Amino acid sequence: MTPKLFQIFRTGTFITMKGRQITFSEGDLQGMAAAFDPQRQPAPLVLGHPENDQPELGQAQKLLVKGSKLYALALVGTALEALVKARCYAKVSATFIPPFADSNPTPGAYYLKHIGFLGATPPAVKGMEDPSFTDRGDGVSFGETEAIIMPTGSFVFSRPGLTCDPERLALHRLATEYRETCPALSYAEAITLANGALTF
Repeated sequence: MTPKLFQIFRTGTFITMKGRQITFSEGDLQGMAAAFDPQRQPAPLVLGHPENDQPELGQAQKLLVKGSKLYALALVGTALEALVKARCYAKVSATFIPPFADSNPTPGAYYLKHIGFLGATPPAVKGMEDPSFTDRGDGVSFGETEAIIMPTGSFVFSRPGLTCDPERLALHRLATEYRETCPALSYAEAITLANGALTF
């Protein structure tokens, strides 16, 4: 599974699938992020909105709020990643357990039940960023560095004796990807998220 960061919700007033109108503030999003604990009750990544949350194609690991947007840091399975890259499932729709439902593990806050990836069905929450699970290409950088990163991920050093730590490079690449998805993240915040997602 690959760690990915993508938007799943935002502030605003929306109509539920049962026709109820609900308004969500930044405080509500903060409550969702604080309440979420995948060890207590996991939130799978699924296609559509299945009642039984199956088949599971990934798993949400953490929620974070930046401004008026709620993001999920998730481990994404290769099958779902391929479907999103092919644009077969290009939209996201989150399902939350209401604050005082019997099934809510954290009464008082909306709790993430699952993240549905949608094909032809448009999401009820408009104006969100589509998930983009594209492969990151390597670029050419100029500066005081002594190395060039090749498209294969290997290095060519201009001076003998210089080395590179592949773990730090992987951490930097993932943090850079997170910052492209959520520009409001500082580099330090992105590194912290990436560090929690990668296991070396």
